[in-house]
Amino acid sequence: MMIADTVLPHVSTLSRIPPFDLLDSDEVSRLIEGRRLLQRCRGEIVAHCNVTAPCLWVVLEGEVKCSLISATGGEKIIQLAGAGAMFGEEAALLDRPQLFTAQATRNSVLLPIRGSALRAAMEVSAAFANAMTLRLSTSIYDLIENLQLCLQGSSTQRVAHYLSRLAPDSAQHCEIQLETDKQHIAAQLNLTPETLSRVLSRFMRDGMIRPHGRRGLVLDDLPQLRSCAAG
Repeated sequence: MMIADTVLPHVSTLSRIPPFDLLDSDEVSRLIEGRRLLQRCRGEIVAHCNVTAPCLWVVLEGEVKCSLISATGGEKIIQLAGAGAMFGEEAALLDRPQLFTAQATRNSVLLPIRGSALRAAMEVSAAFANAMTLRLSTSIYDLIENLQLCLQGSSTQRVAHYLSRLAPDSAQHCEIQLETDKQHIAAQLNLTPETLSRVLSRFMRDGMIRPHGRRGLVLDDLPQLRSCAAG
């Protein structure tokens, strides 16, 4: 069951999250005026596909997956939004139906912000408007890159690309933490969990990666991983 928290969120909470940190306290207050924090338990739907979404969502705690679900139940995750991330701004700004289903993967606390309020804040602050434009452009670029990889890349390329993106560009080796569990990573890469496990095992045998903790990996040979990603 979805529960609404009747406590109005503090302005300082949102003011610490980019790009809202570019707004002053009065502008943030106007942005969230009348909004309420919402709680979603693990597995609950936050936003339904093909339903007009007047709000975007800022994740304050927990994690939400945004995914496309086929008629046969297949799932393609297009975003995993953790604490400090937002989703749904494209539909909210355009006042159009949401094109994906958003579901909490952990117990989560979210702040809805109306698209009309977001547009007003962008009109007031050029810096905020520029940051939002860059954010949307980056999201579109990443989405196209991911679609290209899923359509044209092998399973080895997809996994190598995913892992190498978690490392600094200049690193030759480093330790990383996987963003989520293997099932959700596989859905992001349009792979089965079994295929993902086979590719990771192959990378381990080849000395490119090794496990470190529950979700940690040590990337011992990033040049080779990047070479695999490039095909």
